[in-house]
Amino acid sequence: MIRKRNLLFYTLHIIFFLSPIASIFAQDSALVYVLDIRTEIGGGVSSYIMKGIQKAESAKADAIIFDVDTPGGKVDSAVKIIRLIQDTKIPTIAFVNRQAISAGAMISAACTQIVMTSGATIGDSEPVDSRGNEVSEKIVSYIRGTIRSTAERQGRNPDIAEAMVDKRLFLVRLKNGDIIKLRPEEYMNEQDAGTQMEILCAEGELLNLTTRQALDYGFVDAQAETISELLAQYQIVEVDERYRDDKDDAVLMALTGEGIINKQEELSVNRVTPIKSLENAQITKFVVTLADRVVFFITSPYISAFLLSLGGLGLFVEIRTPGFGIPGFLGLMFIGLFFGGHMLNQISYAWVPLIFVVGLALIVLEVFVIPGFGIAGILGLIMMLGSIFYVFFQSTDDVNMALLWLSVSVILTSVLAILATIFLPKSAPFQRFALSTVMSTDLGYHSAGIDDFESYLGKTGVALTPLRPAGTARIDNKRLDVVTVGDFIAQNTPVKVAEVEGSKISVEALEE
Repeated sequence: MIRKRNLLFYTLHIIFFLSPIASIFAQDSALVYVLDIRTEIGGGVSSYIMKGIQKAESAKADAIIFDVDTPGGKVDSAVKIIRLIQDTKIPTIAFVNRQAISAGAMISAACTQIVMTSGATIGDSEPVDSRGNEVSEKIVSYIRGTIRSTAERQGRNPDIAEAMVDKRLFLVRLKNGDIIKLRPEEYMNEQDAGTQMEILCAEGELLNLTTRQALDYGFVDAQAETISELLAQYQIVEVDERYRDDKDDAVLMALTGEGIINKQEELSVNRVTPIKSLENAQITKFVVTLADRVVFFITSPYISAFLLSLGGLGLFVEIRTPGFGIPGFLGLMFIGLFFGGHMLNQISYAWVPLIFVVGLALIVLEVFVIPGFGIAGILGLIMMLGSIFYVFFQSTDDVNMALLWLSVSVILTSVLAILATIFLPKSAPFQRFALSTVMSTDLGYHSAGIDDFESYLGKTGVALTPLRPAGTARIDNKRLDVVTVGDFIAQNTPVKVAEVEGSKISVEALEE
């Protein structure tokens, strides 16, 4: 009996000590999503990042890695991506795989961790316009504030981030190792006071860090040559920050071994709990789909302008040739591609193409219904050009560039329309649809004389068909097409010709 009790005692102890190990082996492997930022940053990239983060969240991924190799791009698109990264609760890691310049540096700074390959660079975030010229102080101030707050949010030195944007600063390292920014006058004062400083970035230069410098300055967290090597260094930990003013719950973070130790020293050991290692994690790469690539292609300024020109040409040819055929269909298709591509590219204002359609309807009304070219035509033209300008402005974030591409589209459309007017009637495909016979008097064709119809004015007759309002009447022993001046006229009712306009004969019922 005693031996059985001892056996049970040892068995329970073995189970107790082995249970943590068993839980580790029973633990599911980590899931990591990899999103590429390996092109110029624009609206298409922000749309791709949004979809990728949503996919990672629905799959309950443990971490998201942004594979960064970009020369920069549009600031507004970068800010959208930064907001998306900051809003997700999944730990994020920026893997600077060669370069993170300008907007790429801002996006990398938004991630909870930054890892760089050897020989990589990060920085040089001075905002410039689409032609490479310096922008106004207002824009520089906005970008400087954005990258500073982004760095502060992730516990990085905000002065280093500012030196990447503003070339009017000195970035220096003090004797105690602190790295701070100084304005020129502040730097001169410190220098006069005999303060020992190492200049890391002088006035007139933009900070651009190599991998070794970024590690030395504490701006990035680790170095790795591949994603697998990166994952081997990281663990997912639960950090209890409920006692901090700006936190109300525990958060998940991806940290290296050194990062875990630093976080435990900052908060205490029992508030930083490792959950799982990212080594041997399942990697899911969120690829750019064919549809995304098509959107990127359509929304480039060059292709957008060309699509608009083709659409305008199709509508021009359709207006010149009565009916609705292939040119009109193709014109609407090209214009639909222009607006549809940009709407998919985060210009999500359905009223923009609606304004274009209303403007086009006013132009058609002016051409076919209202004689001359008046208010309807001018208003329609303004609405069409205004909607196109808005799309280009949203795409380029630059008024001058939006005006440039709008002008290019209008000029190209005009040139194509002139060429179509000159050469299209002579082309073989057009001849198949056009009437080639000329109805000249030599071939026996004669137009109706106006005087012949005016001779019927005041004469009487009878309605051969119901007039509602058009129909046929017999007047002066001739069968004529007529319309009523007033109400419906029944068949066999006596009528009188009240008005003649060219070949149009208007009649009224003859009073008894």
